[in-house]
Amino acid sequence: MRVVYVIVALLAVMASANGIRANIAGPDPAGVSLKSATTTQALGTDGRRVRSQSTAGGNAVRVAQANTLGWEQTTGSPSVAPFKWVGLLKNASTTKNAPHGWDCTAQFIKPNILLTAGHCLTDLTSGQPLAAIDASKLSFLLQYQDGLASQTYKAVCAAANPLWTIPSNFNDMSGSDKSAALNAAGEHDFGLVLVDGTSSTGTIDYVLDWKGKFTSAARVGYPGDILNADIIQYAPGIVFFADQIPLPKGLNLPNDVVQWGPVTDATHGMSGGAWVARMSDTEGPNKNILIAVTSSAPQVGNTEIPLFPGGTWAAYLTSTEFNPLLTFVSNGCK
Repeated sequence: MRVVYVIVALLAVMASANGIRANIAGPDPAGVSLKSATTTQALGTDGRRVRSQSTAGGNAVRVAQANTLGWEQTTGSPSVAPFKWVGLLKNASTTKNAPHGWDCTAQFIKPNILLTAGHCLTDLTSGQPLAAIDASKLSFLLQYQDGLASQTYKAVCAAANPLWTIPSNFNDMSGSDKSAALNAAGEHDFGLVLVDGTSSTGTIDYVLDWKGKFTSAARVGYPGDILNADIIQYAPGIVFFADQIPLPKGLNLPNDVVQWGPVTDATHGMSGGAWVARMSDTEGPNKNILIAVTSSAPQVGNTEIPLFPGGTWAAYLTSTEFNPLLTFVSNGCK
């Protein structure tokens, strides 16, 4: 019965998606010119959702008209809500999984604080502890699109949710135990970054402890498999909790949220990007509400759970976990 409900709800989202697209489509890059680059696809820090660091070279990717894309996903304009609060988060740290660093998505939730995924800040699977986050390697390109950004920020400090962690003996664990440890950490996969300036475009509203209030949202970010990750995209879908669907035996993930839609290639590079409920290109109360940020899918035997094509996962943001981290980062990570 729960699966039937999910399918019916998705059909409802599909029926209304055209109206969303008509309101917010259209590229409109503006701002500081960045070095032209060609992106190479590589395994990211979570093995699935992070694309590799850009490498120097030419880039001819352009979007002529957003409406040439289907209703499933479309190009967002960085000059309007909610995209104007979003940008590209670049991490120049290097690990065995990401030898050239990695890129994610992030957004301003406070005038000088970004929200992103925890795995965008440090690579747990390479054995790095949370204390290994190197803020000096982080930079944020606000309203990034096709080689342009309105402003570039440097990180002052950054921290992930302390519960987004793995046991110290992770590298000695069996495959199944590693999967279980990563799944447990994934329920808490978010982090915050304090930057060296204030947002020139404002901030996106967010809610905590929202269970039961939202059933749909659009993911935003820079997917590497769509237009070379140079054009911000959004992908609508229904939202539900992982314990509302059948999971493999022994897997219990009550604090994981799932967004399900027909877009199966908006993955790599979307990590840390907002899930926006009540999306609108106009601003006001009860519009453009961030309810989660893209994380990575759970694993069974080091393989992503083969549930629904187009399914994406996120940690449920609770005040118990979120507010202490916000206070810590607001105080300079002290």
